[in-house]
Amino acid sequence: MDRLLARESESKRTEQIQRVMSAMSGDLAASGRTPVLLTGDFNAPSHLDWTPATKRCGYDSVPWPTSVAPEQAGMKDSYRVAHPDPVAAPGITWSPIYTTFTGGYGHDAHTGEPEPQDRIDFVHYKGDIEVTSSEAVVEGAPAPIPNHQDNAWTSDHAAVLTTFAMN
Repeated sequence: MDRLLARESESKRTEQIQRVMSAMSGDLAASGRTPVLLTGDFNAPSHLDWTPATKRCGYDSVPWPTSVAPEQAGMKDSYRVAHPDPVAAPGITWSPIYTTFTGGYGHDAHTGEPEPQDRIDFVHYKGDIEVTSSEAVVEGAPAPIPNHQDNAWTSDHAAVLTTFAMN
């Protein structure tokens, strides 16, 4: 686990999320008046998904910093609020088109092996709002690389679509 988290830190994602959470501190403190959203492609999984029930790659509970930091700041993961069970609803956002390693990104040695599928795109929130739905979505049925040129969905990630109700 130490090596995994050290590699995550080397990626600079840990430092980035710490800077983001620090920059958001004033807005988070005022979230009782104005709800706050943190959305995007975090390029790392969630600790809410890596549990003993979803054990993979030899790991079960992994405290991924990019999801732990928002939670520690009082934010909630909208998808996991709507779908608390990561086994029943994994919410995969990476990747609808990369099903096998195709080289690049330092993975050339793994070309042709199955690409890990995970939830790496998030809508975190804090404030007086309620999640009414949250889904990982794509348009149509994207064909995988290299046959993706006619896909209606042009991203290599699924989107997270969360609907909120104001309280």
